Amino acid sequence: MAKIEQEAKFTRETQLPLILSQTRNAVKAERMASLVRAIYLARDRRLERQVQLQVQAVAQGFPFDAGERVVAGSKRVAILAKEIASARQQARDSAAQNMSAFTFEERATTAYGEAIRTIDEMGKELSGDAALAADKLAQEIEAGAASTRYTVLAILLMPGLFCIGLLLLARRHLASPILSAIGNLRRISDNTPTVPIRSPPVLAELAMIGEAILSYGDVASELRRKNVVLQALAEEDPLTGLANRRTFETFLQAALTNTSRVGGTAVLLIDLDHFKSINDRYGHQVGDQCLQSLALMLLSHDSLPGSLAARYGGEEFVIVYSAESAEQALIDADFLCRRIEAMRIPLEEERSMTMTASIGVSFTSRNDVSEMKDIIARADKALYRAKSGGRNRAVSDRSGYSTNRQSKTGGDAMR
Repeated sequence: MAKIEQEAKFTRETQLPLILSQTRNAVKAERMASLVRAIYLARDRRLERQVQLQVQAVAQGFPFDAGERVVAGSKRVAILAKEIASARQQARDSAAQNMSAFTFEERATTAYGEAIRTIDEMGKELSGDAALAADKLAQEIEAGAASTRYTVLAILLMPGLFCIGLLLLARRHLASPILSAIGNLRRISDNTPTVPIRSPPVLAELAMIGEAILSYGDVASELRRKNVVLQALAEEDPLTGLANRRTFETFLQAALTNTSRVGGTAVLLIDLDHFKSINDRYGHQVGDQCLQSLALMLLSHDSLPGSLAARYGGEEFVIVYSAESAEQALIDADFLCRRIEAMRIPLEEERSMTMTASIGVSFTSRNDVSEMKDIIARADKALYRAKSGGRNRAVSDRSGYSTNRQSKTGGDAMR
């Protein structure tokens, strides 16, 4: 029994703090991303300086046990934040001297993009490692709880025949704590909360068993809660709430290997038209609002069977689903183009804007043997033809034909 208590103490004092440290580091990485975005969007020197100092403070807060790549990434982001602020100041100085500030603005944009990419890599490493560690630890605790339950039952059944008369007299001090301990072990196995013992047992051994089981239950509950958070960080895009690229690739691979699928598998690669001009004209907050609005629309688009919508990267989104044919997939993509064009993004002063998207369609039937990289590459080529053909249209990779819709808004028309 002392071994159970030692394992629970080791888990609570050593392993759980390590997982919580990984979780805090992941939250710090998200905080650093928000600060970098703030310093990039700021237009005031004093505000830029304050945010830069906050970025440096967050970077210095990463512990060395977070991993060399994460620590090096945080230092790199702090340097890039300083470079963004410096470039913005040089741009203002150039503007004050009636000189071109384009070069300095371009340098700030480049540094911002590199900083966001570095933070994304840090977040993937932290959330992925912590999620795996938490899941493994939870499985070990559940296995230990089941083993302990059988051990306790074996210990209690053997002397039970000999002490049956004594147990009848001491039911309150023996039977009740034993039943409570067994019930808590079952609750741990069933992933339900444990119930504290109302009256402490007289025997020290039973008290030790009950406390050890309660410790296991507390640790298991905390790990399950943390594992849910870490699993979400590993599978979802933080800005849009859609599945991330890793989850999409896993889903697509499973769809391609599913021999029971009807028809085939379609991939719709969606790219917002002139998204850079939206950011340049209205700011990155409006750009993020456009991405979030499109994500909500894709989540509400429930007419596609067995579908998964994901953010592929930047302003690119992707949908994979079971389609009857390549022609039907193209019709579905054209319908999405119309829905995106009909969306209205609210702006200040009761104004609104519209946007359009180009879609590349690839399709593989049930009898085709297609690699995941191949079907994505074909959708990407079809998307390129949709872009070069005038945008605001869907193009299929199989027949080479597309919808004959012309862009009327250019991607950022204002109402």
